Amino acid sequence: MTQEQYYSSRRSPTRSTSGGASVCGAPVYPAVGIYGWRKRCLYFFILLLLVTMIVNLALTIWILKVMNFTPELVETKWRSV
Repeated sequence: MTQEQYYSSRRSPTRSTSGGASVCGAPVYPAVGIYGWRKRCLYFFILLLLVTMIVNLALTIWILKVMNFTPELVETKWRSV
């Protein structure tokens, strides 16, 4: 039994609305989404992942430049093996 079913079964019959409609007759939908601190945490982790990826790419490119890796150098190394 879900929480909604539990609450609706405990409600008095005089206060219940018909078929999940509001007082004015419009359908009532449950709130869907992430709100509050969970949303901020999710955005923080996504930002942290993005920064980590950028730093990783920058360090990789920097190491390749410092060690003078070129396609020709890699090709000659593979031929000698």
